[in-house]
Amino acid sequence: MSRKRVAQLLVALIVLGVGAGIAMAALLGGSGTEPGATQCNGAAALCSRRLDEVVFPATHNPYAASTEPGWHFATQRYGISRQLDDGIRALLLDIHMGVHDPATGRVRTDLHAEGSDRNKVAKRVPARALRVADRVAGGVGLGTLHGPATPYLCHTLCELGAEPLDQELGVLRRFLERHRGVIVIVVVEDYIPPTTVERAFKQARLESYVATLHRGQPLPTLGALVASGRRLVVFAEKKGGTPRWYMPAFSFIQDTPLGAVRASQLSCRRYRGMKDSPLLLVNNWIPPFPPSPRANAAVGARAFLRARLERCLRKRGFAGAIVAVDFYDRTSAVDVAGQLNSRS
Repeated sequence: MSRKRVAQLLVALIVLGVGAGIAMAALLGGSGTEPGATQCNGAAALCSRRLDEVVFPATHNPYAASTEPGWHFATQRYGISRQLDDGIRALLLDIHMGVHDPATGRVRTDLHAEGSDRNKVAKRVPARALRVADRVAGGVGLGTLHGPATPYLCHTLCELGAEPLDQELGVLRRFLERHRGVIVIVVVEDYIPPTTVERAFKQARLESYVATLHRGQPLPTLGALVASGRRLVVFAEKKGGTPRWYMPAFSFIQDTPLGAVRASQLSCRRYRGMKDSPLLLVNNWIPPFPPSPRANAAVGARAFLRARLERCLRKRGFAGAIVAVDFYDRTSAVDVAGQLNSRS
């Protein structure tokens, strides 16, 4: 073989080796633009931005998915695994204690463990929802529950649908294992003790991923979280504070009002949290019962959602936000977040 041919083969092998290295870097979360470069939530430019300078597309009640078995009045179509794969980067979860009833195959809410009862629940849920829960699982709050109470993801009543917390935390861990450049935020509406949540995260092997933020100090950049491996940021609405990574939500987060029944009622004013809470949560769903894919698609349309989000960022003085939607796949939440995050 001629020297010229040997040289050509060597060049080809070098090129192939570099290409393979770039491809591997991309698979592992690298940018693919230079050896060792890192992407944060899909873009190298986001690595230098703080948590409050990035838009995180989020799902409200992400576990209540119509494609998952046993759900009544779902607020999403696909489950959490698909949502994360599709680009959702924040999850608003409700955690309740429930007992599986082998007689009906349903999970029954352990209202006693939550310090609640049927009368209190009846004030919080639509009458139709309570009737359905009674029909499919027996009288809500009535009779004796038999079996161990364990944590489930449910929306007020586990009788209307429930996903085991350990199962969904496993989904989250596997996602983080596969995507080493991704940061995920979780906001928990907690109806169970912090010790139960701590135990569930430990059993799911998520403790090595959770981050602890420090109130009064600048929030970390996405790059710092990726470098530390602490890429899961967890808040609790009611009982946050212990353990330290299970942080009090409305010390760190200020949000927009809930309860709008039409688009014109969606407001940017502060609802919960404090004026100096460093993160903004924009609640962008329409809650009339039962949840309406059409109504939520309208407020999640690209033009409407981007205009509202830009307006809230401007009025509230933020560069980024968590923007939460129902029926995310019918909205432009992921696309709008990408557009706003691409701005310099």
